[in-house]
This record gives sequence, C-alpha cells and structure tokens, in this order.
Amino acid sequence: MKKIVLVFMLLYTGLAVSAQGPTTEQESFSAAAHVQRAKEVGGPELAFHAEGIICQPAPAQIPYALNNIPHFLNPKAPAVEPFAAFDNLYYVGPYAVGTWILDTGDGLILFDALNNEGEVKRILLPGMKQLGLDPNDLKYLVITHAHFDHYGGAHYLQQTYGVRVIMSAADWKYFPNDIALPWAMKKGYPGVTPPEMDMVVNDGDTLTLGDATVTFWVTPGHTPGTLSPIFPVRDGDNTHFVGMWGGNALHENIKELTQMHDSLHRFQSLARQQAVEGLISTHAWVTGSFRLHAKGRVDGRHPMVFGKDGVDRYLDVIDECISAQFARSNAKQLLGS
Repeated sequence: MKKIVLVFMLLYTGLAVSAQGPTTEQESFSAAAHVQRAKEVGGPELAFHAEGIICQPAPAQIPYALNNIPHFLNPKAPAVEPFAAFDNLYYVGPYAVGTWILDTGDGLILFDALNNEGEVKRILLPGMKQLGLDPNDLKYLVITHAHFDHYGGAHYLQQTYGVRVIMSAADWKYFPNDIALPWAMKKGYPGVTPPEMDMVVNDGDTLTLGDATVTFWVTPGHTPGTLSPIFPVRDGDNTHFVGMWGGNALHENIKELTQMHDSLHRFQSLARQQAVEGLISTHAWVTGSFRLHAKGRVDGRHPMVFGKDGVDRYLDVIDECISAQFARSNAKQLLGS
C-alpha cells in the first residue's frame, strides 16, 4: 500500500510540475545534476574542465577566474614562457589570454591579438623572436570574437606589419557593444582602437596559406559572430586536426545560451566530420594546454592530442555545463516573476 501511495505522490508531483512549470528548487537540483553529469562525462582525464570555469554559474565565472587564474585581468600580467605546442603551432602571451601562431611555411597566421598594443610590443614580439619567428612573416590575423582581450593589439599589427585581419561579419559590427572593454578599463587596462574593417569570412569559408588550410565556422552565442576555426597541425610525420571553440564564458540570457547550445552541437558534429583530435583556446588554461604541454608525452602520444573520443567528451562537458546554466537562468526568471 505504501508503494502505491508513493507512486501516486510522484505522479501527482510530476503532473503539477508539468502544469505549473518547475520550481526554483527543482531548477537548482537540475543544474547540480548537469554539473555532476559533466564530471562523469569528463572523467579523471577532463576533470580540470568539468570542475573549472565553464560549469560555474554565469555570474560567478569572472570571480572564479580572478581567484584561480594567474594574473587574470591584471594589466601588468607577465608572459609565460613561449612554447611550440606542435611543430608548426606556437603559444605566446600571458597565462590568462594569449595568441596562437600557425607557421604555414609560406607565412604566419596569428589567432587573436592580446589585450592591447602595449602587450604586442612587450610580450608578442619578444616571444616571437625567442621562438625564431619573424613578425614580418605575419600574413593574417584571425580574431575569434570581438572582445578586447582578443582584438586589442590588432590595429597596431595591421598598421605596422600590414597584417590582414579576419573576422565574421557580425563581429565586425560588434566592437561598439564590447561589454568587456569598459569593465577592464576600470581595472586599469588602457583603451584600445579596433582594427580597421578588412576581411570578412562566412560560415564554412576557408583560408589556404602554404601547407595549411583553415576552415572557419561561425558559432554565435558568446558574441553574435564568434569564429571557431579548424586547421591541421604537424607532429613529426603525423598530421592532426585541432579545433578552437571560439568563446567560453556563458551568458545568463536564454537567447544567447540557446545560440551557444545550438552552435556547440553543430561544431561538435563538424569536429567529428573533420576528425578533430585536439582542442585549443587563446584562453589556453580552459583547454588545459599549459598542463598538458608540461606533462609531456606518455607512451609516445602527443599530450595535446585528445583523440576524437576525447574531443567529443570535452564538448559533451560544455553541453552539460550550458544545460546547467539554462536551469539556473530559468530559476532566476521564476524568482523574478
């Protein structure tokens, strides 16, 4: 009899939820369940990701970074030791946000441009020299999205070295709406001049230079025109494809969350189609690039090559974290209604 009563109570509760919508307590429980699922999906190998910034509630992501990421939002952040992640891919920059440089054999492609002109002069150019890379060989600069910490040095590079600047159409228009820059200026960062309008790439466009072809995918959500490129890298005689999920931090806004969720599912499908085996970000700590590079090879395997299954699980973690934020945002709407 007790079992019958319990089943009836559960059915009644389910009917009430479907009729009235979930309560804030249920939304909170749902968010926690998605975070737990993210940890299970990631497993020990991707624990740093599931337990990191991406699964934090949206309002807590910046405080989390300030407390956990070295020199995050520090205008005087020092550079990390520049390094070759692959035979033709290099990282230069501070710990919190940097640049990736792809050597195509016929010129260099730069992904993002640090926070400002000063960091280009103080960090990027000396780092390139240390790696034996000539800034005069810079041909293209890909801006993944229109937040100042990704385009800050672009105008200087454009004017000084004639670098062609690549962005999506939507993000070329987004500079006046960059909410990150005014907030950062309160922290002591200088203002920046956006690059002059240059090359526009659309979804699925490619850029071939030397022995590399970069495919651009427009993945709105973090910004209206966030780019998520996929391109080949070399490791000895082996070639691997790496992907760059263009924007990491989540919004509370349901519309933008929905855009990011849809973009993630599409990018995940594209990553499978293009056999992507590694993931990078100009926020390199998000993808564990520093930790993995320092770890070195295990059984001859390149540390930053997750494998196709690892990439799939990494993106599944983001999927669960976005679902958790949906639950939190819905709960907030309920509280406000």
